Amino acid sequence: MNELVYIKENFNIVTVAFVKNGKVMKKIYDWYLPYYYQDRLHIHTNSSIHINGQKKKVFIVGMSYHPDAQKMYKQFPLLHSQPSWQIQLIAQILNSKNIQYYRERTFKNLTTVENRPLRIDLSFQQNNQWYFIEYHGVHHYFKKRATTKRFQNILRNMEIKRQWCLDSRVLYLEIPFFRQREIQKLVETFLKSTLLDPH
Repeated sequence: MNELVYIKENFNIVTVAFVKNGKVMKKIYDWYLPYYYQDRLHIHTNSSIHINGQKKKVFIVGMSYHPDAQKMYKQFPLLHSQPSWQIQLIAQILNSKNIQYYRERTFKNLTTVENRPLRIDLSFQQNNQWYFIEYHGVHHYFKKRATTKRFQNILRNMEIKRQWCLDSRVLYLEIPFFRQREIQKLVETFLKSTLLDPH
């Protein structure tokens, strides 16, 4: 009987190009992509890496698979503190529409019950109208390893943001993790329905 060899559909090689002054360079590089990094990268978004003591920005050109990738390439030096691929993808869509946006911005009176500022994933303003886009990962819906108090705070803060947007007439798009594969469609529909995109 032939032995079945499982080949990951999520790949183990990442191909990148460096980004300088906002422009993607032509030369590309391949790196070994460990399994535990795979859900943190998404094709055609930017990522941050650490090389020779410096932080560099790269564009994820593509991903592929090779059974000997770990021997063939150096490990991808991903920086740990960076936006999720979902947030990066939303930002990329806004950039493609030439929309200037803010990341993790706070707003007056948008606070927790303890009066601490709440941050919005992505926000932008057009014609004196504010627009918010939030991506909600698994931890927004399932307790998992969080304490009960922490999980209750997450749920309460989600509701505070929704109500604040209603009261302040802010147009709000909330994308749950189980619709992450629809991000492109959801964001573009949101922009078109709010008359931001004339095409």
